Amino acid sequence: MQLDHLAVDIIKKVAAEPGLTLRALCERLDLPQRNFYYRRKKIDDWLVHAGFSALRVDGHQGLSLQEQEVESILNHLASLDEQGYKLCSEERRNHLLLNIACSNLPLLTQQLSKLNNVSRNTTLDDLSTLKSTLQEQHGLTLSVSKKEGYHITGGQLELRLCIHQMLQHSLKYAQAQVEIRVEQVLRKHLTEQGLCTDKVKSAIVFAIDQAESHLNCVFSDKDKRLLLYMMMFSLLDTLQGHYVEFTAAQINALRSQPECWAAASLNNCLSELLNIGEIAGNTLFLTLLLSVSKKIASTPGDSAEDKRLTYCIQRLVEQFQSLSGVYFSDVSNLVARLFSHLGPAIHRCLFNIKSENVLRDDVIQRYPLIFQLCQQAITELEAEYQVAFNDDELSYITISFAAWLDRKPETGEQAVLLVTEGGVSSTAILENQLRNLTVLPLDIRHLSYSKFMAQPMPAHTRLVVSSIALPREKLHGVHHVLVQHMLSANEKIQLRNVLESKNDNVLEHELVNALVAAAANYAPQMKEALHQDFSGIVQRYLHQASGGEALPQCRSLAGHLHGRVQYCAQTLEWRKAVRKAAKPLVNQRVITSDYAEGIIAHIEKSGLTMYLSPDVLLLHDAPPPGLAAPALALLKLKQPLQFDNGTHQVTPRLIIILVPSANLSHIPLLSALNDLISDDSMLQQMLKAASLQDVLAVLPD
Repeated sequence: MQLDHLAVDIIKKVAAEPGLTLRALCERLDLPQRNFYYRRKKIDDWLVHAGFSALRVDGHQGLSLQEQEVESILNHLASLDEQGYKLCSEERRNHLLLNIACSNLPLLTQQLSKLNNVSRNTTLDDLSTLKSTLQEQHGLTLSVSKKEGYHITGGQLELRLCIHQMLQHSLKYAQAQVEIRVEQVLRKHLTEQGLCTDKVKSAIVFAIDQAESHLNCVFSDKDKRLLLYMMMFSLLDTLQGHYVEFTAAQINALRSQPECWAAASLNNCLSELLNIGEIAGNTLFLTLLLSVSKKIASTPGDSAEDKRLTYCIQRLVEQFQSLSGVYFSDVSNLVARLFSHLGPAIHRCLFNIKSENVLRDDVIQRYPLIFQLCQQAITELEAEYQVAFNDDELSYITISFAAWLDRKPETGEQAVLLVTEGGVSSTAILENQLRNLTVLPLDIRHLSYSKFMAQPMPAHTRLVVSSIALPREKLHGVHHVLVQHMLSANEKIQLRNVLESKNDNVLEHELVNALVAAAANYAPQMKEALHQDFSGIVQRYLHQASGGEALPQCRSLAGHLHGRVQYCAQTLEWRKAVRKAAKPLVNQRVITSDYAEGIIAHIEKSGLTMYLSPDVLLLHDAPPPGLAAPALALLKLKQPLQFDNGTHQVTPRLIIILVPSANLSHIPLLSALNDLISDDSMLQQMLKAASLQDVLAVLPD
């Protein structure tokens, strides 16, 4: 395996500075992180093939090689000669794909082996992997006949977009030798069609320049090269008698694009320059190529389409806030950020154009709840544009919401230290449970017990979670929760409350120690018991002194609803029902009447978006200014509500008003509500309750 110069640079830099973080490495080499991820497999293949250990990549300890192998690796690199570039497995498969797609006749295994200069078995392995990729990612079939060979069957649009993705990936990551092979394949097959390839290339380059002028934009060098090769392929494909068919929705979308006129002009330009008559059926496909290559506006304009998308994004943010109970203070900038991604993303989804996100799995693992909320919140936008977002696109949206959460002091990323003596798999299971506890971004680091004892506490650590007892003197006032590898319900509540509460534990720690020291003068033998008792007392006192209520884990759902539960036997219009449900909170001066009016205005404007089930409404608005603790109120109706908006089949008999807090301490209340709603027996008792006493009897103590 011959390494390209960037892969060699990466190895040399890691050898010279072991322990560099990935970010630091890429900054020093002026290398985008995606380029490292692309080359990592190639570097590992080369190292293992040469008899060395693979590159070690650790999120906390950085990148490194085996220390005793570094000198030999560098000597091996120095001895590399300038032999012909050898394709890696992915590059071999792409080369096979392009050759099979360009050929009007099936190709035999022997012919394909010669193309890559590899054995028959290697070619068969490559073809097997290629077959799976084509079927799973593009809906294409790699068919084979022993007498005739391999050919690709399926939709022509799917095939062209498959080639587009392959070329885009190659131009982004691969070495120049790969691009040379691409052009050689296209030239060979165009020559077989009787065309002068130099003339074809010149004509396409001229036509692209004309398109830039028509569109008043400048394509990047990479986009120009991608357009060149895709236009060469689509020209070849058309001359071989293959035409792309679009759906009615796709045709309408393409004809509304400003690139349509430029594509028609470009198509005519090519037919005149090459003297081959009208290139039938290519205008819409060229429109698609130009529209996915154009420079995307980063902010919405005044066009009707921009206003439509902006409204849908605002609804997306509202849905996310409704589902999570987290409200953003800087919504306009978040909408602008999402606009720059979602416009092109909708276009890609409409045509099933893949946009590879190399960090997709990391994003889903790091922000599982945010990803799930995005999946739910995006459904309205998907319905509006008749598209479906895949996980790659959704992970980009997840990153945007996670970044906005991290900007807020009360929802910023929490530094968590996980100390275990379990194996890798059990530690990973525990980390996954932690990430699924909260919508907040978590920065989780792993340490073994021995390493934790041997080094200082990492800076900015907010919470230490351990599956083994830790000495108090090592914790320095940082929150600590001792857990099992499979978290219990109480442990989940305790962890969530720590993560979603911004109380400063250093003050608690110092006050507890001072009280214990004073009391120990009179009862030294009770020091440990005093520490535990004082910790609970101080924690409750500080929370109440700051204007809050008792900690959520200390109060039952019935306790939070004390004096705020109502029963109504009359038939109520839905607006009156919302106001009535909120009335106990207004009477207790937790909120003003404006809070209920805000909920009503939201429903009138956007429809009913907040409900736990068709029988249960969960209504809330942004946290009122100055609110220190969350609050709940419940109204049980004898007669189900009817809404003017018939888009939802919702006829609730239970209305729950939630007043969330800015510090997210309402999340445990949502969990308690979910436990109630998820218990079919309790829910049915609540729905059948015929009096206030019946309702109160159902609520768990």
